[in-house]
Amino acid sequence: MRDVFELEPGTEILADAPYIASYPHLLEFFEPKTSFTVGDVVCGAHMVYGWMPTILELYPAPERCDLSAAADMLTKAKQGPRLEAWEIDALAGLVNNSVVGASKLLHFVAPQTYAIWDSKVYTFVHERRPHHYRVNSAQIYVDYLNELATLAQRPEFARFHASMNEKVGYSLSPLRALELVMFLNAPIYRS
Repeated sequence: MRDVFELEPGTEILADAPYIASYPHLLEFFEPKTSFTVGDVVCGAHMVYGWMPTILELYPAPERCDLSAAADMLTKAKQGPRLEAWEIDALAGLVNNSVVGASKLLHFVAPQTYAIWDSKVYTFVHERRPHHYRVNSAQIYVDYLNELATLAQRPEFARFHASMNEKVGYSLSPLRALELVMFLNAPIYRS
């Protein structure tokens, strides 16, 4: 993985870009909630998928994860501790069968605990093609969260975080600041 602390000074962010400008408004929906309802799951998932080029489909499965179980998982994610890989996998099964979608939903629920995960971030972290079976692994996502927690403990993180907050014009969670640099600096693999 390339060094995010070295890349950050050269990372250009357009604060009025829709991806950046819409972010704090999505956070506002989730921030005051301490527990979640089925309606929150449906509305939140649709908002998060508004960021993605994929249409949302919900696949509630009573034996795995229905909307009520998803509401309970989001409540647990908000209140801590972090969900285990099997729980993230179950939530992903509901949300388009996608760890990417689940990560975005979890991020907005608890941005201090969950980072956004997608094929660009996967490519940055692993420096190889982001095949679906690689990106759609809850365990690889959990490993990524652990790596981000380690990076946030490094001595140079405070300067990095302050610079990223200044660039976007609002306060980012530590995990979001790290992920955003990865997302914006991911290499592009062409088929």
